Amino acid sequence: MFASIPVAERALLAEMMETERLCAGETLFEAGDPSDRVYVVSEGRVAVFLPDQSQAVRSLGPGDIIGEYGMFLNRGRSATLKAEADTTLMSLDHIRFRSFLLRFPDAALSLLQTTVERLVAAEDRARGGSHG
Repeated sequence: MFASIPVAERALLAEMMETERLCAGETLFEAGDPSDRVYVVSEGRVAVFLPDQSQAVRSLGPGDIIGEYGMFLNRGRSATLKAEADTTLMSLDHIRFRSFLLRFPDAALSLLQTTVERLVAAEDRARGGSHG
């Protein structure tokens, strides 16, 4: 997502972020928890579980962003995320992330593209087909 912004700005973002580590099986957050941070998977994988479902609907890995919906919707987390393996994530609170996006519009456009791609993929899964 951040490949479109200059290296210096990416370095600034990295300095702003905090590192979080999860052991395999550990929960990052539960559906309904407050949504106040954005995460980027650095290493490992996390499984996405929708409420009242015991099987993961998706797996996220290095480079995937987590929690951007909550920044725009002001709602609780929509899913429970659990580490599938030992996982390292970078995180940033919504206020600082929003400030970064306002300062670097290319990053905001990249986030918008990622979000739209996810929505299209979710619609495709719901229909049981592919987008055309």
